[in-house]
Amino acid sequence: MPRGSYHAAATQLFRDTLAPAEIEAIASATKLIRRRRTVTGTGLFWALMMALGGQRVEYISDVLRTMNARQGWTIRYKPFWNRLAGPAFAAFAKALFAKLSRELTVRVMSRRQETVASMFSDILIDDGSSFAVADGLKKVFPGRFTKIKPAAVELHAHMSVISDQLLSVSLAPDKEGERKHLPPPHALPRRSLSLRDRGYVDLDYFAKLEDAEAFLICRAKRDINPTIVEVVGGLPTRLRNRWKGVLLEKLRAKKLRQNLDLLVAWPRSGGGTLTLRLCVRYVPEKRSWTWLRTNIPPDMADADAVGQLYRLRWQIELVFKDWKSYANLHGLQTQHPAIAEGFIWASLCAALLKRALAHWAQLVTPSGAISTRLAAIAGPQLMPLAAAWATGGFDENGRAALLHFLINNASRAHPNRDRRTPAWLLGLRPLVNASA
Repeated sequence: MPRGSYHAAATQLFRDTLAPAEIEAIASATKLIRRRRTVTGTGLFWALMMALGGQRVEYISDVLRTMNARQGWTIRYKPFWNRLAGPAFAAFAKALFAKLSRELTVRVMSRRQETVASMFSDILIDDGSSFAVADGLKKVFPGRFTKIKPAAVELHAHMSVISDQLLSVSLAPDKEGERKHLPPPHALPRRSLSLRDRGYVDLDYFAKLEDAEAFLICRAKRDINPTIVEVVGGLPTRLRNRWKGVLLEKLRAKKLRQNLDLLVAWPRSGGGTLTLRLCVRYVPEKRSWTWLRTNIPPDMADADAVGQLYRLRWQIELVFKDWKSYANLHGLQTQHPAIAEGFIWASLCAALLKRALAHWAQLVTPSGAISTRLAAIAGPQLMPLAAAWATGGFDENGRAALLHFLINNASRAHPNRDRRTPAWLLGLRPLVNASA
């Protein structure tokens, strides 16, 4: 596709998602706006994006001042608070996040042929990020550490590495368990790979992946004690047969100081066994050992590749950092549950939008070296440009100003350093042309 054609396609993508008519339709459907008065859904949305995505926000009045200054309105605090305090505001912000994550997510990574990454239809990451909210919300959002902070929330995120974007997020009390927020095995794309921490997966989930034809790497607790079926790698050939049929704890007691690649089995309550790989890898950066359970067969990826693939999970930690550092994802000074929830979803909208704009700039820039983190940091300058472009009819001048700003202020400072990252070593490359 010629580069000019993709400019037009990208403009249409943002127009279909962020046009005033689209935002007003959501405001009407969620009953945030019932009668035509001064405040509009579009005016509120862009005030939230500019405030949460571009400045430090501690109070509701921070958003009100931003909205009044931008729109030329004179809305007073009390009627504005009343508008946000109803359930419609949280529903409005949540619906907008769902729309943005669904419609602004595009493929931004390519996979080199005959590399490990090319074997999977997508690489998905599931993880959670928690933070405290006002103590008065402890009945709605009970926390795990009640003596320290009685009220806290956790955001359970589902991310695509190939799109470098969040596919979905669920909001829950921090006290609630993680597993109920995972996508069910049958919903995973065929031949996709999921990366998860040890609290997210049990053996039943692994067993169901066989019918789903999906793969998973999950960190395991060190006290697991399955039976060793086979030593695939890590020990001399003459020692491998010695450990067949032996419980893992006996091998662990030897305090072996080398990486291991094992096939291990657990008995199942209904009869039979579940056989998985257990890759034990030393992580120099952490000076510790990581135990990884996976259903990827050894002939598809060796143990070193399994370790490198799991390191991709760090990408979601970078997203969480952007949320909290550059999109005001923190406990707002309010004890009203609907307002607290609405501001959480609005913060996620701001973070996702900045990331989507960075992706657009990457796809139309020859070098493709646009940093999502620098775009997140540049919110004070980027969000007003985005608002002007969207509310001004998505004109050519607004698009050019946005792209010019991102290329000149959010380009990666050290693109050659990317060649040493796990993603590059696994065969993942930034996509710079929509037809690639």
